[in-house]
Amino acid sequence: MKTMQRTPPFSLEDWIVEPEFLLLSSGETSQRVEPKVMSVLVQLAAQSRHVVSKDEILRAVWPDTFVSEDALTRCISVLRHVFKDNPHQPRYIKTVSKVGYCLLVEARPLEAPASVFQQTIAVPEVEAVEALPATAAMPPTNSGRRGAVRVGGSAALLAAAGGVAFWMIHSIRASSAAAVISTFQLTTGAGEQTRPAVSPDGSKVAFVWAKEDGGQHIYVKGIGSESMVRLTGLMDEEFSPVWSPDGKRIAFLSSSANGLALYVTPLDGAKPEQKLYIPEETSRWEQGALAWSPDGKSLALADHMGAQPTAAILSIDIETMRSRVLTTPPAGWEGDMSPAFSPDGTKIAFLRASESAVADIDWIAADGGEVHALTHDGKMINGMTWSSDSQSVVFSSNRAGEYALWKAGLETGQPQRMPVGSEDATQPAISTSGKNLAFVQSSAIFGVMRVEAQKTGGRNAEEEPIVSSSAQDSAPNVSPDGAQFAFQSWRSGSQQIWVSSIDGQSLRQLTPAGGELSGSGSPAWSPNGDQVLFDSRLGGHSHIFMIGARGGTPKQLTFGEVNDIVPRWSADGQSIYFRSNRGGRWQLWKIPVATGAPQPVTSDDGMVGQESADGRWLYFARGGERGIWRMPRAGGEAVRILDQPAAGYWSYWAVSNKGIYFLDSTQKTPAISFYDAGTEKTSLYANLSRLPPLYLGLSLLPDGKGLLISDKHDAGSHISIARGAF
Repeated sequence: MKTMQRTPPFSLEDWIVEPEFLLLSSGETSQRVEPKVMSVLVQLAAQSRHVVSKDEILRAVWPDTFVSEDALTRCISVLRHVFKDNPHQPRYIKTVSKVGYCLLVEARPLEAPASVFQQTIAVPEVEAVEALPATAAMPPTNSGRRGAVRVGGSAALLAAAGGVAFWMIHSIRASSAAAVISTFQLTTGAGEQTRPAVSPDGSKVAFVWAKEDGGQHIYVKGIGSESMVRLTGLMDEEFSPVWSPDGKRIAFLSSSANGLALYVTPLDGAKPEQKLYIPEETSRWEQGALAWSPDGKSLALADHMGAQPTAAILSIDIETMRSRVLTTPPAGWEGDMSPAFSPDGTKIAFLRASESAVADIDWIAADGGEVHALTHDGKMINGMTWSSDSQSVVFSSNRAGEYALWKAGLETGQPQRMPVGSEDATQPAISTSGKNLAFVQSSAIFGVMRVEAQKTGGRNAEEEPIVSSSAQDSAPNVSPDGAQFAFQSWRSGSQQIWVSSIDGQSLRQLTPAGGELSGSGSPAWSPNGDQVLFDSRLGGHSHIFMIGARGGTPKQLTFGEVNDIVPRWSADGQSIYFRSNRGGRWQLWKIPVATGAPQPVTSDDGMVGQESADGRWLYFARGGERGIWRMPRAGGEAVRILDQPAAGYWSYWAVSNKGIYFLDSTQKTPAISFYDAGTEKTSLYANLSRLPPLYLGLSLLPDGKGLLISDKHDAGSHISIARGAF
């Protein structure tokens, strides 16, 4: 057995750094960072106040991976964002042009028991690496309030900066020696490269590239080569690439004005053949909706049949394009999605989801039949693939906290963590030959930004970041007095509701962590300011809950084997609107706060229900469509009054006393526009510096002097390759 010494906590002036927990803390602020970001900081701290070359950092942090300097630059950017460090007038990290970086402050070891500095952990030899147990838990993340550990005179202390440098470097070298599988980064371009599909012989990867200038298309790149080509010249966005068994063709989906089109294109540059349009809403088609059978005769597709609200797995004959249903998910569930054929062609694995954030892996025989459950977590799963021997499924899950790669065998069904892909790894793909495993690693800074009306002649609005982190701070909802706002965040290791002062200086977690609830989001403050609504996952389904604005025990308001999401208060605070599939399809529903049964409000889809200030009108959006609808609050015909926000941005609008503020994609740059309900005219409120992320939304300040909006920047997704036998 080898041993690897842990890197003890240390301080950088008023910041406490805990490498083992991936935490940076200062006063009441506690920020979790990615493992690579922490490794870069440890490297700089080991030689604080000295310039560390880029090559030295790259060799230490990515010892068995070929990466460009972009990966290091991004890590430095994240650290500067956490420290609020100005690169032009740095206090913490200075860039030395064409050389490297220098940590300007001294790294000092914290006072701690000798056992903390001397503790070692066992690391098995490479050929005998054990997977982490399925019950592995994430370490506590609210350490910002603990401060330094104080001990008595019996403690052995590291007193000098030379000491901190010694144990850091020793730990880094030990960890580098423990590499298990050789990996390297396949893609390094700006933007987001996702959804890899490895060719059957393991020599190429097809993937989706969403570039920063908009649009997303499929590219093919050779493994171990810099050659890369775009698959087609189509203008529509492309998704879900999958290889034919002979490696000569790629099938994919593409959006169009008529729906989703299924294409099959050869690699020789010939024009892609359009097979059919799919007018129904293909469920999660952007997350791997296609699979090609090993015999080459059929495709598996996740889709809704006709008006059915629940997705199923369909088999489509390549020659005739005739389809048949293979699975029948439970009523009221989101359904079955993300099919994957086993390499021997005998089985299809797929996700069965009660709702989007709660899924498990099942499998059936390739021609249908009995459903066999493989996992029983009820967690989020982001991609899966078969091992080359068809005996196991490799998948990405947040079952132990952060996304990582896991493997579950058909015989045991007990997931074990893979010895690769432990750092926010998603969307695994394995070649039929088993030579290469591809996976995606992503990062971004999410936050809440304040936007004020654009001044005459100004190009952009006044924008001020309020809170931000890599923990997906988003979906702000302002309290009635404007003093604070609720938002959803992963700061505690799972998605919970947090509350911040309006200036972002004071934060507290509102919903309790560690209980039966998971994935709490979509907060909405009551009109009188004493309660906060949110949706959360319990027993495999999402429901509506209410909690006191000061905290306490959440109260469940909706029940049943259905999904209820995105609650909003009525203007008088006596009722709650929410989206639900309890009627057999998605609709807008309403329930009294005091007592009573839920009642449907719309005949078709509806969500984010908001009443006008006078109580006359009810406005709402729809999940897969653009625009805002209006109907009399007492009931009647629904009419679309606005063509914006765009589809997927259903939460980016808010009703005021005079009209509606909404995200407008029809402008030259992303903007907030205002619809005057009296004149029915639209005017520009403010141009935005960038398009906000999907789904997450905005909230008006009660004084009418601005709004809070979800923000996302420094986003990047890259594909890595692990070489071995999978």
